[in-house]
Amino acid sequence: MADALFLDEASVRQLVTMDDALAAVEEVFAAQGRGGVYNVPRVRAPVKGGTLRITAAVLSYRGYYGVKVSSTAVFHSNAGRMFCLYREATGELCAVVQVFAMGALRTGAASGIATKYLANADAGVLGVLGSGRQARTQVDAVCAVLPIREIHVWSPREASREAFCADVENINKIKCLPAGTAEAAVRGADVLITATTATAPVVHGAWLKPGVHINAIGANFEHRRELDTATVAAAKFIATDDTEQVRYESTDLAVPVAEGKLSWDQVHSLGDVVAGKLKGRQSPVDVTLFKSLGVAIEDVALAARAYEKALQLGIGMTLPDLTR
Repeated sequence: MADALFLDEASVRQLVTMDDALAAVEEVFAAQGRGGVYNVPRVRAPVKGGTLRITAAVLSYRGYYGVKVSSTAVFHSNAGRMFCLYREATGELCAVVQVFAMGALRTGAASGIATKYLANADAGVLGVLGSGRQARTQVDAVCAVLPIREIHVWSPREASREAFCADVENINKIKCLPAGTAEAAVRGADVLITATTATAPVVHGAWLKPGVHINAIGANFEHRRELDTATVAAAKFIATDDTEQVRYESTDLAVPVAEGKLSWDQVHSLGDVVAGKLKGRQSPVDVTLFKSLGVAIEDVALAARAYEKALQLGIGMTLPDLTR
C-alpha cells in the first residue's frame, strides 16, 4: 500500500502541466461518454458568512474516487479548500490536495478540450472577458489546442487587462491586446472565453462572429450571468460538463429556458462529443457553446495524475498511517 500524501499548491504546479491536465480531462470526458465515471452534482449549503460547497466523483476506469470541500467567504486562505483522493477498491486515502492551482488547471483544460472538439480548426483570434487566475489557464488551454495568433482581452480595470496581456505575451509569445470594451473583445473573435463574476450579461448575440466557439466559465451560481439570451439562442450546439448540474447552476441557460428560447434537451454532454457519440459542429459558420461548471470528475482525473507522478518523483508530504 502506497503512502498517503499531502500535495500543496506548489507541489500541484510542479506535478501537473497544462498538457497533463488536457490529457487527463480528455480521457475522463471520453470515459464519461462511455459510462465509466459517476459525477455527483455540486451540493451547496449555507454556513456562517458564506456557502459550503461539496463535490464528489467516482472514476472506476482509473480506480479512484474523490471528494472536494470548499467554501465562499468562510475559508479565507487555501488551508480550508481541500480535495481528498481515495482508492476505489480499498477506500484508502491516497492524497489530500490543495485545490486552487488544480481548480484553475482543470477548468482551463475542460475549455481546452471543448475547444478542440467544437471550434473551427483554423481559429486564430481569441477574445477573453476577464483577467483573473481562471482566465489565465483558459488562455493557456485554448492556445495549446489551436493556432491562436492574436488575443483581445477586456476586464473592468484597465491596469488588470494591461498586466494580463503583458504576461500572456511574455509567456505564450502570442500578440495580446487590451480591449477598451467587452464588445471590442468579442467582435471578430473565432473563440471567446468569458471568465468574469458578472451578474448581468457581458456578451450580446449581436456581437458574435459567425462560426465563433464560446467557453462560458464564470457564471456557475445563481444570480451570475455572462451571456444574453440572443447569444444562447445563436448557438447551434451547446455542451456542458454535467447535464444535471447545469439545470440549477447556470443562469446563462436557465433564463433562455424560462423565456422559451431553449429547452434542456438541447444541452448535451461534452463527454458524448469526446466519446464520438455526438458531432457538435456541423458547419464552419455554426456558433457553438460550452457552458463550463467545473465538476468533480475533472478534479479526480487531475488529482490522480498528480498523485501518481508524486509517488514516482518523491514529491509531497507523507501523511501518518491511518490504517492502524
